Amino acid sequence: MLTDWAQAHERGVVVAGPMWDGDRWSDAVTEFCRRTGWPLLAEPCSQLRRELDGVAVTDHHDLLLRTPWADDEPPEAVLRVGGAPTCKPLRLWIERHRPAFALVDPANTWTDASFSVSLHLPAGPDAVADAAGKLPRGASGWAQRWADADARAGAAIDGVLDAEPLLEAGVARQLGRSLPGGHALYVSNSMPVRDVDSYLRARAEPLAVHASRGASGIDGVISAASGVAAAGTPTTVLVGDLAFRHDLGGLVGTFDSPALLDLTVIVVDNGGGTIFSFLPAYGVVDAGAFDRLLTTPPGRSSAELASGLSAALGFEHHRIRSCEALGELLAQSQLGSGLRVITIDVDADANRNQHRRIAEAVEIALAAGNPDLR
Repeated sequence: MLTDWAQAHERGVVVAGPMWDGDRWSDAVTEFCRRTGWPLLAEPCSQLRRELDGVAVTDHHDLLLRTPWADDEPPEAVLRVGGAPTCKPLRLWIERHRPAFALVDPANTWTDASFSVSLHLPAGPDAVADAAGKLPRGASGWAQRWADADARAGAAIDGVLDAEPLLEAGVARQLGRSLPGGHALYVSNSMPVRDVDSYLRARAEPLAVHASRGASGIDGVISAASGVAAAGTPTTVLVGDLAFRHDLGGLVGTFDSPALLDLTVIVVDNGGGTIFSFLPAYGVVDAGAFDRLLTTPPGRSSAELASGLSAALGFEHHRIRSCEALGELLAQSQLGSGLRVITIDVDADANRNQHRRIAEAVEIALAAGNPDLR
């Protein structure tokens, strides 16, 4: 069934949503993409955003799909594996174009809030591998257009981030650049998981990426990451300042482990709950009312809290301001090195403006490569 469905469509994409067992899907998804000539839009929590030979792995689909370029390249078909993706522009793009949509869903959960699925397969990676084995190798022009667009987007992003101080997008990008192979990255809800989805690039070295999505919100993130580290995997957790405060007890809990954990906690402190400033209501409603209702001023900075706790508990605390300093610290992570907390102060207005300018730079770069969009 999946073979016939795939053969009926030339311009498709494979979407990989969150999966704890993404490695089990890797060979099947890779071969399916090679055979069909479809690009792979994989979020980091799928475990499939990595360099795959012969596959156009699209790192920046979150930003690509916000641009006119994406609507100029509408899909005929979507094959999705894994859970519902984090990327909102991806969901909206699919809703606008309503392609044929196959969901390979071994748990039979049918996670499809948009009611876009037209073919539901309660099957696993073997079904994808079997279909791929029966497909002829397709043309690569479609995938190459996505690869070229993704490369232009990456260059535009680098042009902004390399010229400016370290803010949230730069932190997410640096994690992919500097974390050693074999490490785990645990990502908090709110902006961290979205920034990692937008800016962490495919890499050759394995990096397991986990997140607590859904009703858990920002509670218990450090404790959950400690559980990953307790299994013997060097682990870095990326949190905002509110998530840090919500689980300070998780820092204390690391000292109850019978073995010395390798856990690095990166705290991006933007002054409390500023994800809501990315909503359309920001700048439209009264600023004072917006702040009272939708921000959470934290009082003391994360750096002050971490400094006091480090003196009491005896862990390392680093307050940094540059990509270079972050990269050096991440590269030093070793099994058994204990607990470290890295705090990064971020100006919320500068951060919001940088996100906007990155999106604009990507749109301009894609229009420059497509005469029809100029």
